[in-house]
Amino acid sequence: MKGIVQFQHQLHYSVYPTKKFKTTTCLVSFAAPLSAETVADRALLPFIMEKSTATYPSIELFHTPLEELYDTNLYAGASKIGKEHVIQFQLEVVNDHLVGEDVLNQAIELLEDVLLRPNAYDGAFQPLIVEQERRLQRQRIESVYDDKMRFAQQRLQEMLGGELAIPSLGTLEQLDHVTPKSLYETYQSMIQHDRVDIYVVGDVNREQVEQAFNPLESLGTRRPRLLPEASRGEFKRLEEHQDIKQSKLHLAYSLNVDPRTEAAIRMQVVNGLFGGFPHSKLFMNVREKESLAYYAASQYSSLNRKLFVYAGIDASNQQKTEQIIEEQLNALQAGEFEDETLQQTKELLLHQRRQLGDSPRQLIAWMSGADVRPFSLDEEMAIIEDTTRDHVVALAKEMELEAVYCLKGGKA
Repeated sequence: MKGIVQFQHQLHYSVYPTKKFKTTTCLVSFAAPLSAETVADRALLPFIMEKSTATYPSIELFHTPLEELYDTNLYAGASKIGKEHVIQFQLEVVNDHLVGEDVLNQAIELLEDVLLRPNAYDGAFQPLIVEQERRLQRQRIESVYDDKMRFAQQRLQEMLGGELAIPSLGTLEQLDHVTPKSLYETYQSMIQHDRVDIYVVGDVNREQVEQAFNPLESLGTRRPRLLPEASRGEFKRLEEHQDIKQSKLHLAYSLNVDPRTEAAIRMQVVNGLFGGFPHSKLFMNVREKESLAYYAASQYSSLNRKLFVYAGIDASNQQKTEQIIEEQLNALQAGEFEDETLQQTKELLLHQRRQLGDSPRQLIAWMSGADVRPFSLDEEMAIIEDTTRDHVVALAKEMELEAVYCLKGGKA
């Protein structure tokens, strides 16, 4: 996107100066290799850190200065992105010019307090806060079981193995081993060894950002971004039964498409034609024409070099649904789609990118993903516009079914 300023000191910065928004949004991201041994501690850590600091050692005390700064919002969380586990702290603060006060620097000082002066003593976080957050984290992990679509996708990813098999929150068993001391050790590792990226969107300039975040320049290392390698395992199938009304059918396709290439951008067109939009083949044929599914869609994961399909079906329709899905892929591979449908898909993808400028959060999400891709936003849009029928056919032929998981309703 035109206007993005990127620069590197110890930390890597992406800044988008704009007067469009009434707020300034800052994101500080810590990335480390994804590991089953550390995922539970890392997933819980941001929820501990956002609640209090050594300076403000209770939730109430910490919220007071945030409220005084025109209800500044501070969010924290963790997720897995490809081969990395990422901890993020996001700050949303009112534009200085609207209130005639230096709110941004004061808010960043509070964020620095969170990152540099956590509420810990003698090498451990506060036990009461840890226990409270562990209970909440347990509920988050258990909620995946209640959300059958998420549960089915998690089971499919476990079948695929590797980084995909590691739940972003960890497991209940792993959570049971998290302690105030292990969390503090994880915090120390995070600030010393993670790659740290900073993203800022708002009415700011480079010098202002450099000055505001200078106290964080001692953090982290220049760890390179980790990208999954292409992998294609033997075909796997698993069916499980639960007493549910709607069965969940999830499929995984592997594809050898480097996420740093033009082909990865063009794959978004393939996904849009296959199952990414309401006019796609899966939606129109599996759901609308054949009435086999309550929903049917696909999602492309460029970093993991996978394309996922998911459908809510009646258990008795599983075989026919799989057959129709296969037929839709075969049709794509044969170039059996209308020019108007291809153009409609490209227009929707272009519209999504044009809308990025309407939301600071979406802008930051794109900026963080663009760190992997060597293209500007205009270049990405040009690649989409330039995608032809031949591009779609060639990329669709890269897709190979790797795993099928079905969570069937009723009893086995």
